[in-house]
Amino acid sequence: MHLPDPDEMARVEAAVDRALEYLVRHQQEDGSWPSALGNNNGVNAVCLLAFLGRGHVPGRGPYRIVVDRSLRQLLASQNDAGLYASVDPSHGPMYEHGLATLAMIEAYGYYPEPALHRSIQKAVDLLVRTQNNQGGWRYHPRPRDADLSVTVMQVVALHAAMNARFEVPDETMAQALDYVRACVHDSGGFTYRVGSGGPAPPRSAAGALSMQLLLGTQAEGELEDPAIQQALAYIERSRYRPSQSHFWYLNYYSMQAFFQAGGELWARWHPRVRDFLLENQNPDGSWDGYSEVRYAGDSKCYSTAFGAITLQVYLHYLPAYQR
Repeated sequence: MHLPDPDEMARVEAAVDRALEYLVRHQQEDGSWPSALGNNNGVNAVCLLAFLGRGHVPGRGPYRIVVDRSLRQLLASQNDAGLYASVDPSHGPMYEHGLATLAMIEAYGYYPEPALHRSIQKAVDLLVRTQNNQGGWRYHPRPRDADLSVTVMQVVALHAAMNARFEVPDETMAQALDYVRACVHDSGGFTYRVGSGGPAPPRSAAGALSMQLLLGTQAEGELEDPAIQQALAYIERSRYRPSQSHFWYLNYYSMQAFFQAGGELWARWHPRVRDFLLENQNPDGSWDGYSEVRYAGDSKCYSTAFGAITLQVYLHYLPAYQR
């Protein structure tokens, strides 16, 4: 596998550590992080994942207070239905729930406490019962509609749940694969909803990754699909620029999807993202919000956390960043 040389790896690690120091300085007393949305669990979860992805674990190490406060905040936010409910939700609470469930599962791998297990299984059960009849998920926790951008976040969380031995029905994953396949566009890439419009790079990266993960849960031998290669080729042809819509979403999912693909696809893609992040990190350790400033706000915690977890694909602390 192609990796940066030792000097580049040292720069990657230093950039991640500067980003974490930025996040430390901005964490609130209640364990949350500020954003343009307010106290939002999507942002809180991504910030927690940034620490977990560098190997900083609950209960010990230099950032134990930061990690522990964040875990307590997410745990306390869960409502009776199982939703990790934000104080200040966006238009799509299921985005936040998917990210929060993933962060809790990754933390549980380091800290397998019964209270975390109960909370996570409750969150997973909510995902199972809110999957719609097409196999996808939508903005709110009810099985009425679906789109790919919400669905992929639930797929990543459910895949992590399966790896951590939580109860996830096989049928749920099989139906999710059906939905993702139905979003494949004839020209390459993935559409936002079934039969709706054309592809775009961010959701095509998300679709490719979700299909890679879902195929890994299926019968042995069914590990490739031409739609994945076509989507990655479509992303490569697209212009990589911070002004494009959902830039941080693209970085996060594309680095994982190309890493899972490996070979020359990975060798060509990852330097583009890595070099941009290394060259454009601010002196205080943050990254700008760019096209997602509506989430990042002035604090830039959202974009800084996404920058860190994008680079952490190289570090392999989390199961999500391994093949």
